[in-house]
Amino acid sequence: MFLWFRRLFAARPPSPSLPGETLPSESPPAWATELLEAVRKSSRAQARLSLQVEDLERKLEGGLAEWRGTLSSQQGAASGVSWRTELSWDELLDARDLLEEAAHMADLALAPGLVGVTDRIDRFLAHAGLTRLAPLGHPPDGRLFRVVGTQSHPSLPEGAISRVVRAAVLCGEHLVREGEAITVRNQP
Repeated sequence: MFLWFRRLFAARPPSPSLPGETLPSESPPAWATELLEAVRKSSRAQARLSLQVEDLERKLEGGLAEWRGTLSSQQGAASGVSWRTELSWDELLDARDLLEEAAHMADLALAPGLVGVTDRIDRFLAHAGLTRLAPLGHPPDGRLFRVVGTQSHPSLPEGAISRVVRAAVLCGEHLVREGEAITVRNQP
């Protein structure tokens, strides 16, 4: 069909003419311009539909992935897989880090209550087999911590951790969460 359109709308090579002869200007028939406009509209509609199909495919793939995740966690629970492997600890661990920082900044009346909450969270984490590492004053272990900044702190040695932004967390020897730390840099 496209070959037919190409022949219909293609420019025709000029025929040899005699000197002084003018060639009549050829224009396509009226129905051809209407047909061309209809083809253009249908190709635009086809492009819009293909975009909608791609969007539906992405939504379907996302929904199927979520469904597979739900199904696998239900199967894991049914087969006796520990709930520890299914949970994401980031929310609880981030809350624990924020509580520790709030306890350091709180006034004397609030600090003991915040420390009590952090102690309870630490006991829960220990019972779950997780070890939280926040080695202030020591050099960071590159396997456990990522340095995210530096600050001046004259009472600590150069390169030591002066502030833990996110504590590193281990489950046995396995790293559950990489820590983030700010180290000491006293030189200008």
